[in-house]
Amino acid sequence: MSKNESVKASLDFYKGLIYLIITGIFAVCGFFANNYKTAEMTDLLLIISALIFLGIFLAFAFRKHHTKTKELENLKERR
Repeated sequence: MSKNESVKASLDFYKGLIYLIITGIFAVCGFFANNYKTAEMTDLLLIISALIFLGIFLAFAFRKHHTKTKELENLKERR
């Protein structure tokens, strides 16, 4: 596998990961919307911590995707 194909595969992986994280955020928000009347404090703490964790993970995935995009641009410029 060439360097160009490797970077493209990494970009596809991070794109899929970003979609997965966004789906997780929607799932947590949907859980909260269904249970906000009967939610206890522990449920709310778990929901907030899940959203914070998913937000941090999303920022990490976006940063890695951006880094790989720049790397692919640099590879195309060299040719």
